Amino acid sequence: GNKYCDCGIVKIEGMKMHGQEPPDNIAEMMQESDIVLAPTTFSITHTNAALKAANNGTRVVTLPGITREMFLRAIHVNYKEMCRRGQNLIKELSGNEIKIETKAGTDLYLRIDGRNFINSCGTFMKPKKPGNLPSGEVFIAPLEGKSEGKIIIDASSAPDSETPFGIIGKVKRPFKISVEKGELVDCDNDVLWKAVTSAENGTNIAEFGIGTNNKAMITGRILEDEKVMGTSHVAFGTNRDFGGLVQASVHLDCVFMKPTVEIDGRIIIREGKY
Repeated sequence: GNKYCDCGIVKIEGMKMHGQEPPDNIAEMMQESDIVLAPTTFSITHTNAALKAANNGTRVVTLPGITREMFLRAIHVNYKEMCRRGQNLIKELSGNEIKIETKAGTDLYLRIDGRNFINSCGTFMKPKKPGNLPSGEVFIAPLEGKSEGKIIIDASSAPDSETPFGIIGKVKRPFKISVEKGELVDCDNDVLWKAVTSAENGTNIAEFGIGTNNKAMITGRILEDEKVMGTSHVAFGTNRDFGGLVQASVHLDCVFMKPTVEIDGRIIIREGKY
């Protein structure tokens, strides 16, 4: 017989930061829905509202910063192939100690003992976790308090002091982030520093991820940039929704190019090549 969809469009106002909680009435509507599509300016992926809705059985699909060009380019992909690529990568990344280096100067050490990588490949077959479209990344929450080193961000983050607070975009000048005991302690980008220090637990290094979408490209929109093959990214702030212990009102990603990734001394990715 005929199938009908009872759909509604709701506008969210007042959002200023990726990871900020939506208003209470929006959170309640999300829990009452079977499917939520969120093409917002600022991401609600890593919020309590999205997590509670997903745990309640809602399929939460977030599309922060989506454009028509991005939709046509990076969503029309071979999902079986992308899921298989991510799963193979996760098998190789089994271990306890991750080291990430780049020729640009990144030298970062993470511990992941007991934590699991997540293969985000756009299928949404298990609605217990919110996810993005475009999709295409494997990511993990490193152990809190254990990360050490420096990261040179040369693809996407808070671009410069002229950018509105909270916006992520292409990096105009590569900059260094210093991490000690799992926290961002120094940053050459004033806008990013202000963003992560504006929230409790915002300096927590929450995520390490690797792009697996072969059609995604660097555009300055973090939704697509973090999915690009040949890149890695770190995020600061909240990670409780994907295996970490920290909840914050921000989740800010920073993308860098051509990583060499080792797990327990084994090189899995060399200068961005799997």
